[in-house]
Amino acid sequence: MMLGSRAASDIDLVPHRLEARPAGRLAVFGVPVRVDLSWLFGWGLATWTLSDSVMPALTPARTPIAYGLAGGTAAALLLLSLAIHEAAHCVAARRAGIAVRRLTLSLFGGATECEQAPPTAGAAFRIAVAGPLASLGTAVAAAMTHVVLVEHGGDQLAATVMAIIAVGNLAVALLNLAPGLPLDGGAILFAGLWRLTGRRDQAWRVARRAGRVVGAGMLGVAALAAVSGETPLALWAGLVGFSIWISGPPASSG
Repeated sequence: MMLGSRAASDIDLVPHRLEARPAGRLAVFGVPVRVDLSWLFGWGLATWTLSDSVMPALTPARTPIAYGLAGGTAAALLLLSLAIHEAAHCVAARRAGIAVRRLTLSLFGGATECEQAPPTAGAAFRIAVAGPLASLGTAVAAAMTHVVLVEHGGDQLAATVMAIIAVGNLAVALLNLAPGLPLDGGAILFAGLWRLTGRRDQAWRVARRAGRVVGAGMLGVAALAAVSGETPLALWAGLVGFSIWISGPPASSG
């Protein structure tokens, strides 16, 4: 993603100055990790949504405490899978020879801040697509675990948690493939237009404008959900749409 609380996950294609990592700070693959306070808010909001609405509908006749524990666990695993998504961007950037300044984990996913912009359209594409591919892989692993639990008589609530992780990661991958910055799909669109036209700045501007369209679309979904009485969907779609709308990247790709 870009910076701070951004929607879902995207990549910062703008170069940043590398800073030394203070001793004792959290790091992944040697890259400093900053956990935004909105990360905890996201866990709480996801826990409420899952334990209050999703869990009772999918696995009835359980106690509120059981729903709360299962919802909190599912929310934590979803946030962990978002961190895996972001780590995949980091690995892809390093494979392209690009130093990563920092990973930031926030309400809707994270941010991978690179020390330099991708030198080629191909590198930009590979870095962008790594995150959605990681989310799809996590979705497949969770789905397989769900099937094993169901087939071997495992706890039904645990199987439900795995189903939620599978569906959640599939949703993250699909949302991130929406063709507009700051989402990964916007970075993919940028890379494709750059490769086709050879005009990097123009490709960047088109991908930025597409991101505004995606954000407006999500806000429209939130409005329809609110009218229909789907409060959790309205809340999440509204937060994601607003985050995409306001998180437009800088005017130049650097």
